[in-house]
Amino acid sequence: MGVHIRKKGKMLYLDIYTGGQRSWRKLGLALTGDKTTDKETMRLAEIARAKMMQRIFTGEYDLTDKIAGKQTLTAFAEKLIMQKKGGHLPKALRYIKEYGGDIRLDAINEGWLNKFREWILKQEALKQITAAHYFDAVCFVVRQAHKQRLIAHDPTINIKRIKEPEPLKTFLTKEELEKLAATPLGGELGAEVKKAFLFACMVGLRISDLQSLTWGDIQRTPDPIILKRQQKTQAIVGIPINASAWAVINDGKLHKAEELVFPRLTASKTDTTQYIRAWAAKAGIQKKFGWHCARHTFAVLSLEKGTDIYTVSKMLGHTDLATTQVYAKATDGMKREAVKRLEDIDLTGGTHEIIPMKKKA
Repeated sequence: MGVHIRKKGKMLYLDIYTGGQRSWRKLGLALTGDKTTDKETMRLAEIARAKMMQRIFTGEYDLTDKIAGKQTLTAFAEKLIMQKKGGHLPKALRYIKEYGGDIRLDAINEGWLNKFREWILKQEALKQITAAHYFDAVCFVVRQAHKQRLIAHDPTINIKRIKEPEPLKTFLTKEELEKLAATPLGGELGAEVKKAFLFACMVGLRISDLQSLTWGDIQRTPDPIILKRQQKTQAIVGIPINASAWAVINDGKLHKAEELVFPRLTASKTDTTQYIRAWAAKAGIQKKFGWHCARHTFAVLSLEKGTDIYTVSKMLGHTDLATTQVYAKATDGMKREAVKRLEDIDLTGGTHEIIPMKKKA
């Protein structure tokens, strides 16, 4: 950290370095060549330097780049896109320009963001989830501007996001899993995709964790259990392997700890989701799904069989129980079972006989 007086020609500037950032501040003072005058000018420059040092120590100095803060929202967004940042930003750019992308970064406030939010929700061509993504993209640009010290404050802090519609979780039933198990999937890679997917339906692993799963991640005694650090969250999960899952991968051989359980799946550069789609169609299953469906299936089947949501959450490696609660909404099975467990109560005042509901044949 430091503040120094610098000369550019005859003009005097403050060279300010603090917090890893360097900036220049024009003093409005110039040397004339007259020793007496220049001595007084340098005295004033030194006073300005001392005051700047005091402002930095007290946290009052604003290091924002006043020049860069005057660039338009569109211009800065395009720079972020060139840097491959922003996720949905490239597609959102069209709407940013249409609404008013020529606004300067330093002019964006909560009011502007709220009006953009209202406007993009009214665009008939956009679904609500797409509008939510595009609004998040705009907020990302503004946050980046603040992070890069182009603007003094982040106006997105108290902004209400567009609520995304709750996604429908596709999962497979016991009957559908049995259909898949009975349906062959050709080729060495296809056979391994089938094996890995069915295994995932019983243990809830992501595709990234299936690809990195080694035999050393599986503890065989007293009962098989996966003890693994997840690729995505780095959380360590412990997932018991039931007999159905163990039968899928157990080949009766002794494997080295570093050996991959699904080596072909790991080595393949092919998009293996296409294998799953073809397999499902061959089995007569109309649902469209990919690898993550196996994780959904594990969660739903576990909850339907009475496993408490906290335990399921831990096996999935969720850090927030609310993430797991989505799966509880994915099936009506638990709701039906809950209603069946209600005690029969005569609510007719004795005027009608309570006849138990017959089960379907």
